[in-house]
Amino acid sequence: MIPLLLFLILGTVSDIKNRSIPAIFFLIFGMLGLLEYMLYGRTALINELMGIILGIVFIAVSIISENRLGMGDALAILVTGVFLGGMEASCALLCAMLISAFFSVIILALHRGDRSTALPFIPFLLAGYILEKLGAAI
Repeated sequence: MIPLLLFLILGTVSDIKNRSIPAIFFLIFGMLGLLEYMLYGRTALINELMGIILGIVFIAVSIISENRLGMGDALAILVTGVFLGGMEASCALLCAMLISAFFSVIILALHRGDRSTALPFIPFLLAGYILEKLGAAI
């Protein structure tokens, strides 16, 4: 899963520094994930499809919410789903959301932001992926 880790690290740096991720990242790494699946078939087809559907759902949420969830974040979830499949991507996403919520509470408690303060999500997705992999190793 080095390509996914590389994608999340590059995405984290870009998300923090520029508040955006170059579209070419999503295209290149999404295609790499699909190619890896076709070559190695590391998960069942239904699990792979569930990972893709997970990303599509978040793309729809981004559109419906008028980008309150950034499209880049939704596309990062899609790429993660392509690499991991539905089960692992869901676990990584849940960890990312919990970590993000924790940091949001701290930011609110310290009066460093309010409900409308936007946080880059890909760093949390990276942390969620790492925690998911650590949990799978235990």
